[in-house]
Amino acid sequence: MNVSLNPHRKAFFVTIFKTFAKISGLLILLVCFIGCGGGADKGPPIPENLLQISNILDQWRKGYETEDVNTYIGTFSEEGFFYIADMGTDADKTDDVEFDDIRQERAAATRVFERFQDIKIELSSPPEVSMNDDGTEAEVRNHYRIQFFVSDGYALEGGYSGAYAEGDNIFIQTPALQRSAIYLA
Repeated sequence: MNVSLNPHRKAFFVTIFKTFAKISGLLILLVCFIGCGGGADKGPPIPENLLQISNILDQWRKGYETEDVNTYIGTFSEEGFFYIADMGTDADKTDDVEFDDIRQERAAATRVFERFQDIKIELSSPPEVSMNDDGTEAEVRNHYRIQFFVSDGYALEGGYSGAYAEGDNIFIQTPALQRSAIYLA
């Protein structure tokens, strides 16, 4: 049995098929454009000095959390090192801790790392960064929270198994010193 279509019907089906093919092609292109979009605007690139500051803060946090004194101390410069901690009592200066020698900070960090395990640090992000007028010094401020848990077999005074500290950091960075000072308030 030989079935043939009326020439008008054949032209109609060819037109429908061509239209369907065009619409399908447009839909495929539309899906590709939507799926392959540039994504959210990421804004301008981060300046090199801010990227360096971010890396230093990350290294500082990782060194402390992993109890790696060399990584932690490596975020500071021996030249110009200065550390102040007010121990959470702004008005009482008698309990402040001040170090101007990086060896003092190394010894203090070593004591902390020997006494505590599972140290967790949370830093505010992004930090507040201000540059001096000629761009040679950056002051970096952020808020921190640290949780310390004592090593197995030890307890803090009163039988506690952990401690908590919270305050503000100020890091001063200069090209000559790279990483120079920390102030823990």
